[in-house]
Amino acid sequence: MLEVKNIYFQRENQHEFTYDFTLEAGAILAVQGPSGVGKTTLLDLIAGFEAPQRGGIAWHGQDFTSLPPWERPITTVFQNDNLFAHLTCRQNIEIALPSSFKDPQAVDEGFRQLGIDGLQNRLPAEISGGQQQRVALVRALLRDKPVLLLDESFSALDWPTRQGCFDALQSLAKDRAMAVLIVSHDERDSTYLDCERLALTI
Repeated sequence: MLEVKNIYFQRENQHEFTYDFTLEAGAILAVQGPSGVGKTTLLDLIAGFEAPQRGGIAWHGQDFTSLPPWERPITTVFQNDNLFAHLTCRQNIEIALPSSFKDPQAVDEGFRQLGIDGLQNRLPAEISGGQQQRVALVRALLRDKPVLLLDESFSALDWPTRQGCFDALQSLAKDRAMAVLIVSHDERDSTYLDCERLALTI
């Protein structure tokens, strides 16, 4: 379970943000609301890119509020999750995996699940923006951390392609007992996913 416990955050002379919720392993939470209500700020706090003034964040009861981003049980995929231009899609994934990763077939399986099988040896410039985003998602999933944060990660995809990615995401979240937070301005996303929703307001 991901616990975001009475988090309070404010930048100087800007809006105050408060968050308090839990998310079960295997579940997906859609974070919704207009611009400026703190959707991306919430992800930044969970990932460790920002520090709250009070409150705590924990996974299965283990508080990680004070840990640096690279030590947290978190993987984040941003709207523009850039790939290294000089590396193939496969190399872009493998370079981000821990040295203990020993299953090269899992890379191909990830490409297959997200509908981009055959692009492993292509350079990022040789594929579309939507395909690049799916490569970034394969990379995030193979890092195998229990909390996945998606910040407008599917905005470049057409609707049928997005649905395929959501199907794979739901299956993987359940199979791996991951907690997934997805920020999106498109209300069709949460409707299709039939998931929990967190509506933020100022």
